[in-house]
Amino acid sequence: MGEILLHAATFAAAFFQSVTGVGFGMIAGPVILVVLHDPSAVVLSSAMSWLIALCLFPWLWRGSDPQMLRRLLLGAALGIVPGVILLSAVDVVVLKAIAGLTIATLTTLIVFGAPGAKRPGAAGDMVAGGLGGLFGGALAMPGPTAAVRMNGLGHSKARVRATMVAFFVLVWPMILLGQWISLGISGETAWNALKLVPGTLAGLAVGNYAASRVSEDFSRRVVLVLLTLTAASLLGTAVWDWIGGRE
Repeated sequence: MGEILLHAATFAAAFFQSVTGVGFGMIAGPVILVVLHDPSAVVLSSAMSWLIALCLFPWLWRGSDPQMLRRLLLGAALGIVPGVILLSAVDVVVLKAIAGLTIATLTTLIVFGAPGAKRPGAAGDMVAGGLGGLFGGALAMPGPTAAVRMNGLGHSKARVRATMVAFFVLVWPMILLGQWISLGISGETAWNALKLVPGTLAGLAVGNYAASRVSEDFSRRVVLVLLTLTAASLLGTAVWDWIGGRE
């Protein structure tokens, strides 16, 4: 059952990553964490997210915002190390709780907007990138804060999608390097990554085909439902594990 859930989650996450520019780490990452119950799940999610970005990059990079991209990357470079330290320092149950609370918070920000997200300026862009680096290093989720920032500033769906893909291509190697130094990458993690490649590529292909055919409003609503369910499942399993550990 766990194996089927992993493949289904990676397919769905790759689909929405392809359609919206973000989503893999927030949808598949937590499912992988719940199924594997190990911090190496974060490394696995990082690797699959980088694969998706590399596949999308040749078709999308020209539509990115270079200035926004530079600011996001500079901020992310400052946030990755604290994120990786957090990943290596906390228990997997605590990691699930942090991931659940993070997703719940980011989902709320996507729905209602973030304070100051609509205020232009380099500082705001770098803060969004810094939080992305922090969440990327700890939870394999570098994209949502940057996407919230760009949406708040009124960028088009195509511009957000292209900039996020370019951001991921450049930021994931830094995140993976930090995670590899901190946790290492076991043979089992590498094997699990290889097994998830077909489903990831299939979701990517279907999502790329559907990107111009699925309305922005519909895809946003579906992603929000999935994120809400993901946050609830993470927090629920964290509480369950904590209660079981105390007995």
